[in-house]
Amino acid sequence: MKRALAFVLMLAGCAAVPLPEISIGLRNPAAPIGGTSRFDAARFAGDWHVLRCLGACAAQVRYDLGTNGQLQQQAGAEQTLFTVAAPGVLRSAAPEQTLVVMWIDEGFRTAAIGDANGRWAAIFDRSAKSSSDRIKAATEILDFNGWDISQLRKVNK
Repeated sequence: MKRALAFVLMLAGCAAVPLPEISIGLRNPAAPIGGTSRFDAARFAGDWHVLRCLGACAAQVRYDLGTNGQLQQQAGAEQTLFTVAAPGVLRSAAPEQTLVVMWIDEGFRTAAIGDANGRWAAIFDRSAKSSSDRIKAATEILDFNGWDISQLRKVNK
């Protein structure tokens, strides 16, 4: 009986302690994130339209493949040089940034990509209009990787 009373008192004391509010923002930092093993820098290179976005995104992005396998990203007026650190994982030194290509379809037409720090994520496509199936698949991958897809918005061109 004494143990049961002590246990009830202990639980009552725990309930009185308020829990801190957790702010997830654009991505749940506790969720795992990983690059797709399907990634191929040569096939990824080229022009991409940003169809959906979380955070700040350019409307169009271009990746040029260098002779040493690096990818030069052109997003608006900004250029960033990325090294392929692992399949689907791109790293730049200046500014220090890690991009993760979480998913890309077999034809390299649609991709789900995001900043590893959770600042932005996007659905890229080779054309200004993609199939609803590929957009749905990319959205599901973003959700699986911890992104708050309720904040996903269409990008105006």
